[in-house]
Amino acid sequence: MLAAVAIFCATAAYELDKFIGAPRGLPALLAFVAYYLVPASLALWAVADARERDRGCAYDFGSFIFFLWPVLLPIYLFQTRGLRAFRTLGWFFGAQVAGILFAFVMGYPLSMRP
Repeated sequence: MLAAVAIFCATAAYELDKFIGAPRGLPALLAFVAYYLVPASLALWAVADARERDRGCAYDFGSFIFFLWPVLLPIYLFQTRGLRAFRTLGWFFGAQVAGILFAFVMGYPLSMRP
């Protein structure tokens, strides 16, 4: 699941930036981009999945998922997969939690510097 890897990396980058004190400049810009990579990854994955399943979707399906992913992505998953949607949601949730834990483990020594 490349989407799960993208979610992990984006979440880790954003949370690490917050954990070490939100430096300014280029790191702040990259953290801003990383924050929007999670919904972008989910939207791209959902569009690719809909095409793979030959499922007719609205013209702006990707945009709807990008802006309303906490609501629309589970609805899409349960419509297309039934109860197996819990497995996919588990992958996405697990990737996000793993990114947060990774940022904590990596950022804790950095935050303790004088």
